[in-house]
Amino acid sequence: SPILQDPAIAIHPPILYLGYVGSSIIFSSTLAATSLNYISKEWAKHLKQWVLISWIFLTLGILLGSVWAYYELGWGGFWFWDPVENVSLMPWLALTTLLHCILVLEKRLTLTSWVVILSISTFTLSMCGTFLVRSGILNSIHTFANDPERGLFILIFLFCLIFLSLFIFFFFHKNNDKNVDSFFWLSKETSILVNNWFMMYFLSVVLIGTVYPIFLEVISSEKISVGPPFYNKLIIPFLIPFLLAMAIGPKLKWIKSDLQDKKYLILFFIISFLLSIFIIKILNINFLLNTILVTSAFYLFFITLRDFFTKKFKNLSQNISHFGFSLLILSILFNNIFSNEIITNLKVGETFQSEKFKINFENIEKRNDQNFLAIIGKLKIESLNGNIETLRPEIRIYNQPNITTSEADIKTNLLTDKFMTMNFIQNQDYFNIRYQVKPFMIWIWFSVLIISFGGLLSLLQKRYEN
Repeated sequence: SPILQDPAIAIHPPILYLGYVGSSIIFSSTLAATSLNYISKEWAKHLKQWVLISWIFLTLGILLGSVWAYYELGWGGFWFWDPVENVSLMPWLALTTLLHCILVLEKRLTLTSWVVILSISTFTLSMCGTFLVRSGILNSIHTFANDPERGLFILIFLFCLIFLSLFIFFFFHKNNDKNVDSFFWLSKETSILVNNWFMMYFLSVVLIGTVYPIFLEVISSEKISVGPPFYNKLIIPFLIPFLLAMAIGPKLKWIKSDLQDKKYLILFFIISFLLSIFIIKILNINFLLNTILVTSAFYLFFITLRDFFTKKFKNLSQNISHFGFSLLILSILFNNIFSNEIITNLKVGETFQSEKFKINFENIEKRNDQNFLAIIGKLKIESLNGNIETLRPEIRIYNQPNITTSEADIKTNLLTDKFMTMNFIQNQDYFNIRYQVKPFMIWIWFSVLIISFGGLLSLLQKRYEN
């Protein structure tokens, strides 16, 4: 497929695969340690390195896939909750939860059951993703090299894997988590346990949204698609307390903590709330939900930003990753709130005017390339403040195979992406023009790099910082 002939999609699968391979090392080590009753602080210290390596590659792999989908597929988004996107997200959620559990195990030799189950789940979800992508069950632009026979082999291997793992867990695992019940309610351990349950909920939502349509089609031959509205309704309400817990949790101490000298937490919450009300009021959008959501995102952002000045180099890797996550959530929120889109049909020489933009379709030119004919449109966009931007989206007609694709033209700066695609309208002289203004897109990519850098820094550190 021509859309797969791209540098990003050439790098994306190997990077993602390295994350999956890392999860197999974690899985093998965990089963061996469980069988030999060797789960200890020393073992956790070594396992954490492989968890971090796998997590970093998986994060970067997902980022590359998202960047490719944004500029190549022509719809102007970075995440569509496509089933193949989801099967890479699920191991990442499990691996992120495992990373936090390993910290508790390394520090206090507890949450062993969580570590074993999450190690098994991460590799199982990685294999499940491989099966769904390779077997041909899913119909997605991301699926390639479909081979039903190979899919059947992976499915049999997957079942053997699950039964073996459960057998070892139930018959060999000695539960040392008796002191979980004695966790003080205000402690770092409890905050990580709360984090675990939130992450497991998000994982369950993504798993159900991905697998349910497949089972429904097998049982009733009825085809449905589960899209963004499903995930937004189920994830966003729980994202709010998750962000608040993520802001407060790292401030707590191991074993037992208190709320002395924590007045700044209340102060930052008030500042975040007032700032959110100001932004939402100006935009005149859904007030209640957006205010609470933006407040919780700002709260995490300000708390983690403060830590860089107060804690200096203490827990630096954690602060960097949490700051990156807060920046990611804020960038996604503002991208959704401030985005503008115009879809119109234009002939060459025509002009479209809206309240915010004027689009002038000046001309088209043709260019013969090695294996495709490119039809390039030249469109001038004039905004209300008089800024003029020229965009040149393409339509490519390939010879082998006989396929037509749209190539977006994207103008990027630090604050905004201007994104345009052009498509044929059958049996007409008109072209379908799609113009989007997408704020903070570059910050979405940059924030994921910050999250990954935090993981890399933790990996390079010689010891876990208190």
